[in-house]
Amino acid sequence: MLLNYILIDPNPIQRLHLLQFFKKINSLELRAEFSNAVDAHNFLNYNTIDLIFLSAKLPVYSGFDFIDKLCDPHEIILLTEKPQDALRAYELGLTDCIAPPYSLKRIEKSVERVSSKIKSSKEVKKDSNHILEIKHNLTTEKIPTSEIKWIEAMGDYVKVITNEKKYLVLSTMKAFLERLPENEFLRIHKSFIINLKKVVNYTSTSVNVEGSDLPVSRNRKKDFRQSIRQF
Repeated sequence: MLLNYILIDPNPIQRLHLLQFFKKINSLELRAEFSNAVDAHNFLNYNTIDLIFLSAKLPVYSGFDFIDKLCDPHEIILLTEKPQDALRAYELGLTDCIAPPYSLKRIEKSVERVSSKIKSSKEVKKDSNHILEIKHNLTTEKIPTSEIKWIEAMGDYVKVITNEKKYLVLSTMKAFLERLPENEFLRIHKSFIINLKKVVNYTSTSVNVEGSDLPVSRNRKKDFRQSIRQF
């Protein structure tokens, strides 16, 4: 599995040192390197990557501040000299935490962990009874994807509509769609993702999802009609 990654570290010599290790790992593909979190954050607003190698110590705002500002979930390997950062990384659910002196063997082990995690995630997505973990109102909740009716864009957030409750989650529509089971959910509009199993009927301009009419974009009509035939 090829992993597209970025490296964020303020020390140019250390970046060069790390990149020499990364080049020896065939499964890694460098997309960009940054000396600060601001430039990296701007890059992620327009690009999709699989993995972030992130230094905890950064100018402007720290690596942990950078994590807090991320809209989409990413696999992150934290680079730090402080032992206490490892505990915080664990609490945040980061993939791994590496301390210097860095070695190829240790980095390869972390990369293998990322590959396994992404592979497992893709396999789970195929399960129609998939349980999705989301952060809502400072708590983490588990939702069966089968209960989701649709997802609606709300600026930097998405609103997840279920039969029982509505959830506001910090995420982009694209990133949220990637977490859902394949072939069951479809983006029919820039602002709407629907559960195809919940569709009652549809017209040339809208889709009725269990009593609610949602707009379908002109350029997404063909994809919708092809997908709905499965149900």
